[in-house]
Amino acid sequence: MTIRERLQDDDGLTILINQALTKSIGLSGMKEKTDQLMLDEIIKMLFTVYDHLTPDEIYKAFELERMRMYETKTEHFQLFDTGYAAEILKKYLDWKIDIKTKYNITKSNSLPANTLLLSETSDSEKKKIMDQAITRCFEEFANQGKINHPFVHVFDELVDRKFIKKATEDTPRLKPWYDERRIIAHAEVEKELLAQAENNKDNSKKVKSIRDELNLLLDNKSNKVEIKLFEIVLREFFQKRIDLQLPIEELLK
Repeated sequence: MTIRERLQDDDGLTILINQALTKSIGLSGMKEKTDQLMLDEIIKMLFTVYDHLTPDEIYKAFELERMRMYETKTEHFQLFDTGYAAEILKKYLDWKIDIKTKYNITKSNSLPANTLLLSETSDSEKKKIMDQAITRCFEEFANQGKINHPFVHVFDELVDRKFIKKATEDTPRLKPWYDERRIIAHAEVEKELLAQAENNKDNSKKVKSIRDELNLLLDNKSNKVEIKLFEIVLREFFQKRIDLQLPIEELLK
């Protein structure tokens, strides 16, 4: 059901929208914190301008941006704000029209409102999309020595394909290895936040936001550490393939 159709269930709808936005913001990897006032403004926009979309579609719009399925990447200036959200949603609506045209989806054979249109893509096409994402991420690292956001979907895909193993109950020997890199991730995030604070020392609002994030970091509550951990694991994974002169194409067979 769309936002407009679910307005009677206002409390449940607000929770769903908040969940979609909070998860999207966390996965975006942006450095600036989206405060509650900004989040409320984005939600207000969704309830007025984009109330013909479903909560699932709201989340899917930002997921497609992370997967780089739109023709161009949206400039965000490290802040998930109303302007950024609006640009993503406009791109999603264009993408939705393209998908409907490509697969000849009409009103008579349209998908249920809460069905994600990406699910209409065949398994082979989904694999091709993710192959491109993996290749792009690898080439960026090989050429620039760093991994640019977004990359969490690439990490997850390599885990799903069993090229990267996570520390689980079935792989207890990996826990010390991940713990070491989590410590490194914590230190890297702290260093980046301190550098941001220094670079923005004349902007009291930004400094406060950075200090809030530092406090979360000290309390081990910052999601930036886990994202940084994924980045470190990806860097090591890609670097090993480069050192061994193993082409990334071998992973995509």
